[in-house]
Formats: sequence, structure tokens, C-alpha cells
Amino acid sequence: MRYNTANCCHIRENGHQVELLDSAALASDLKLGHFDAFVIAASVHQEHHQETVTNFVFAHHEPLNTKPSALISVSLSAALEDQKTEAQKYVDRFVSVTGWQPRMTLLLGGALRFTKYDYFQEQFVKFVVMKSGGPSLERDHEFTDWNALASFTDRFLETAG
Repeated sequence: MRYNTANCCHIRENGHQVELLDSAALASDLKLGHFDAFVIAASVHQEHHQETVTNFVFAHHEPLNTKPSALISVSLSAALEDQKTEAQKYVDRFVSVTGWQPRMTLLLGGALRFTKYDYFQEQFVKFVVMKSGGPSLERDHEFTDWNALASFTDRFLETAG
């Protein structure tokens, strides 16, 4: 997931510096010591967080654990009321596998982008949606609660000092 640019502007307006990094394009020798806090945002696909994010957090869990940090887990399950327990299981597994203990977590619904999925992704998402009685499968859907994300960001900034 790419962290929303508007949220980065909101953070900057509160006097903080922001650096966005794409886990798929990170240098293997990335140094984290100059960062004061971390927000890791990762989407869930087929019940697992992105492999590049999981690998990054696993490799850097020690420095991540020493400073204020937060995880934003983006999934369809987080958007569906009867699937929130599943969304939390994804986070619990991620934390267990990586060894990272974020101070705060947010379960956030993302988007269904049927127009961008390959055949197999589309079939998996349709299965999940039909199983949960979710939205129409005929068009793309946006589930992100931008206000919840902004509120979470504000709370994290308060705790991060």
C-alpha cells in the first residue's frame, strides 16, 4: 500500500518530516538509525501481508522495536464487519513471524480493484466476498476510511512525541 499523500502532508503540517519508502525498492543495506518513528503499511493478499514488507520487517525488527512504531494492515477483511476477527489474525501472524511489536495497529479496509486483478486474484476475491455477503462484484469498490486513518495518524504522532 502506498501511504496516502494527504496524510503525509497532514503529518508535515504538524511539524514532522516524512519519508516514504517502497518495500519493493529498498536497498538491502538500508540504515534506519536516523528515523525517530516508523509507520509500516502493508496490504493483505490471500491472508498474508505483502512478502516484501514481511521480509523488510523481519530483517529490521530490532531497530523497529526500539522506537515508536505502528502497523497499518490493509485488507478486505478489515472492511467487512463479520471478518474483522480474520483481519486481526493476519496482524497477529505477521507480528509473530517478524518479531516486531508495533505500539499501535490499525485494521483498515482497502479497495477492490476488479479491473486490475489477474484471473486468479479475481477468483480469490470473489470467493471471499461471496462468502461474507459483501458488495457487488460488478464494479470496483473503495473501503478506505480516510478519517479513521487520519485519526490513527494523529494518535500515533501524540504517542511518538
